[in-house]
Amino acid sequence: MLITLVGAGSVATALTVNLLRHGHAVRLAVRPGSKRPVPDGAARVDLGPGAAQGSDLVILAVPFAVAAHVVSDLALPSGSVLVDATNPFGVPVPEPHLHGLSVIAAAAGPEVAVVKAFNVVGAEHLAAPQLPDGARPVLPVASDDAPARRAVVDLADSLGFHAVDVGGAAAAPLLEDAARYWGLLAFSGGLGRRMVLVAHQRPDPAGSPSR
Repeated sequence: MLITLVGAGSVATALTVNLLRHGHAVRLAVRPGSKRPVPDGAARVDLGPGAAQGSDLVILAVPFAVAAHVVSDLALPSGSVLVDATNPFGVPVPEPHLHGLSVIAAAAGPEVAVVKAFNVVGAEHLAAPQLPDGARPVLPVASDDAPARRAVVDLADSLGFHAVDVGGAAAAPLLEDAARYWGLLAFSGGLGRRMVLVAHQRPDPAGSPSR
């Protein structure tokens, strides 16, 4: 796939490393004049109309405070798939929107499929998600566009995550709360940024029917 990452911070950089390792072509769209380095093997383009032209997927990885403005600058063509990896931390979600994904979708326009994903884990887990014991970080994916949602689930699975299709955009507030929950455990709970949530299954008791 040809994937455009919007931003060049820790999240965009880590995802770029993972995507390149799995054979995808990656462009990083950054502000003109930005001096931020991009990983070897990735192309660098100026943020603006046409920056994501021809992309199979666009991943938004910029601070939420500027995210809607950045999406408007991209002027994504009809039929694009935009993955929102942002979280509205420390920034109020403007009315009448109920969650951050709604803000991004409004900026993208009705002809762009918007998917919420890659927002519930720290950047430390994005470049090489799988843990030494083989466990994979849980990564919920939400969107009202079922084909786009499925494509992102498949991509995330291939990158080493335990991707979970959680349905439509109504789940977005819970995904954004899940990022806050991770932060609660990592910082207030003292577990640190390298803490990650996995979905181990408790074995069924002997003789009980499995679900």
